[in-house]
Parts: sequence; C-alpha cells; structure tokens
Amino acid sequence: MIYRSLTIVPLLAAALTLHAQEKPLPAIETLRKLALEQNAATEKQRERYLCRVRTETTQLDGKGGEKKVDDDEREIFFVKQRQITQTVTHNGKPLTGGDAKKEIDKVKKQIKDAEAGKPNPNGISQSEILRLIKLTNERRVMVSGRPTIVFDGVGDPSQKANGMIEKAVEAMAGTISVDEASGHVQDTNVHGTRDVKLAGGLLANIHKGFLLHIVTAPKADGVWLVQEVWGSGDARVGLFMHPSYRFHQVTESCRLFDVNADSVENLQEKH
Repeated sequence: MIYRSLTIVPLLAAALTLHAQEKPLPAIETLRKLALEQNAATEKQRERYLCRVRTETTQLDGKGGEKKVDDDEREIFFVKQRQITQTVTHNGKPLTGGDAKKEIDKVKKQIKDAEAGKPNPNGISQSEILRLIKLTNERRVMVSGRPTIVFDGVGDPSQKANGMIEKAVEAMAGTISVDEASGHVQDTNVHGTRDVKLAGGLLANIHKGFLLHIVTAPKADGVWLVQEVWGSGDARVGLFMHPSYRFHQVTESCRLFDVNADSVENLQEKH
C-alpha cells in the first residue's frame, strides 16, 4: 500500500500538468485585460500591509567593478495605491537623530503627494509594462504548481510614448508571466534594447542594457505582493547623475497594518 501511494502521487502530478498543458491557451488581449483589472482591484488591498524589505545596491566603476556597496533596510506601505518607503537602517546601523527626522519628513511628503494624487516617481511598475508592451509567443508553464502563462514582450511603437516611463517601456524586451487562475502578473523580466532620451537627453537619459526583474507572490488572503526585485543600469534625470549600479531587493516580511499621515511619526519607534 505504501509503495502504491509513493508511485501514484507523482503520476497524479504529471497527469495534472499534462491536463493544464492541453487546455486551450487564453487569448493574449483577454489575459492582458484580466491582469490589468486584477492588479487595479488589489491595489487598494495592498494598503492593508506593511512590509520590511532589504536592498543591496552596488555602485559600479567604468569597467563594471564594484565601487561601493550599500545595504538598506526599509519599510514600505501603500497610500492611495502609491508605495511609501521609509529607510530604517543603513549599512546595518539604525537611522538616528537628524537622519531619522529627515526620513520621517520624506515619508510625510510621500504621503502628502499620494493624497494629492501627484505622479509616482518610484519607477516603472509591472502594470505599466504590461499595459504598454507588445505580447507574443504565448505558452503555458507550471510555477510552484500553478499554471502560468508566459509571453515574450517587445516595445510597441504604436503605443503613446511621451513621458520617460512610456519611452523606457518602448525600448524594452523580455518576458512577462501571468498566473492563469488569478490573472495576476507573477514575473516581469525585461531589459533595455536601446538608449532612452527625454528632451534630447537634456531632461533624462537611461542607457541601453538596463535590467529589471520583478517577482510577486500571493499572501494567504489572495493579495499579491512583490517578493524580489533585481535591477541594473545607469541614468541621468535632470541635473542628477545616477551612476552605473545593480541592486537586489528582497521582501523579508509583511504584516497587516493601517497607517495615515497622523501616525507617521510613530513608525520608527514601533518597528
């Protein structure tokens, strides 16, 4: 009986995988629409979470060698569907005194901007990439036992590309994976195929070869949150130089939380 159980389990798993592969693939635009709707529907639910993330950022020299490494621990939460970030430690040391106060002031400003509906400066989201990129070569794979639809993605010249985000997506190529059952984006892995310039490079310039890889996963209540992010590149935005770098961000923990502007001063002390 034990022998039969040991042999039946992998056979059942193989059968389920085969059944998933034989199921007709959903239409590309149908799945894109579902994924965008699901992300919009769950953005409000993300406001219930406070997550602790650790980011290692490596500044590179002109030859690609390591020049400087920073290790930051941050807490992130969401207000009006916008991510708010607070640095808690820098290179293993808690922020104190003036540095801690500056960070709290930055968090207050982020919340104020979110409440006012100002544009989010935190970079390119999975939804923006999914919305703007051209999807091809649809196929189904299994990820952690879940049927997942994978697409190849390339920049779509037919999409409106005025701002920096649109222009950056237009210069991207890579893969996007969507969890078939829920419709949530599970993995976005893209790279830049050419330089991106805004206002002829005077306003902003992102160089060819930049990388962005985002992995998300569901919590027990069905809310999908970012689990891990990798990136690299170099850029100049306005008068600010962003040297060549690579980074790796890992979400270490998440818990239910409720925050508003009046309680921001207590974030550092409570955590």
